[in-house]
Amino acid sequence: MTTDAEQNILRFLGLAARAGKTVSGTGACEETLRAGKAKLLIVAKDIARNSMDKILDAASAGDSKTGKELSCYSFSTTEMLGYAIGKSNRAAIVITDEGFARKLEEMLDNYKEDI
Repeated sequence: MTTDAEQNILRFLGLAARAGKTVSGTGACEETLRAGKAKLLIVAKDIARNSMDKILDAASAGDSKTGKELSCYSFSTTEMLGYAIGKSNRAAIVITDEGFARKLEEMLDNYKEDI
């Protein structure tokens, strides 16, 4: 079961996807990260180790290209991330818009997971 805060973040991710400001799926995210076009990276908590290594490698390549460090968050599950953006399971989502990225970063920074 998800909390209200988690639901709000997932809804906002859905809004960003409908606005065309997200890239999802490991391969597509890697390309966007390497190109330096990513503003924020969200990876599922249950992402496969191999996929995580590829994503982080692409993120560091993008960081060296842009000269600034990309914010990265581990949040939710592959199933919920995919559902939020109207697709099948997604291990990673990249936000490509500065405004959406800032708002999501604020929401994710304030998110406290119930343990």
